Amino acid sequence: MARQPQMNQRPQMPDMTGASMPQQQRQAPDQNTVTQARQNIMQPSAELAAVLVSRLGAMSDEQLAELDRAITPEAAKALLMLLPELRALMQAISQSQGGAAPQRQAGPQMGALGGMG
Repeated sequence: MARQPQMNQRPQMPDMTGASMPQQQRQAPDQNTVTQARQNIMQPSAELAAVLVSRLGAMSDEQLAELDRAITPEAAKALLMLLPELRALMQAISQSQGGAAPQRQAGPQMGALGGMG
């Protein structure tokens, strides 16, 4: 019968002889690959934009007004760097409000984000 370890004892480690893999030399990625990766990261995502639209659509008028009040122009610039999807979203909203669609509230179209598009 196998002996069970006590509650305060660690189980014995298995023999790892031969388990180590040889070290592979890593090559640094070339500068073009790094530059392309950085550019790809900053491309807007259609999936993320759809999620943002859904979340905004689920917010009440009061929540949207609170969001408008909370986002300063400085914060809006930072948000646009973090979420490039916001720029296309803001442009779509301003175009739809510029036509025959009524505005949700008086004043700027999107609060602090209204002037960023």
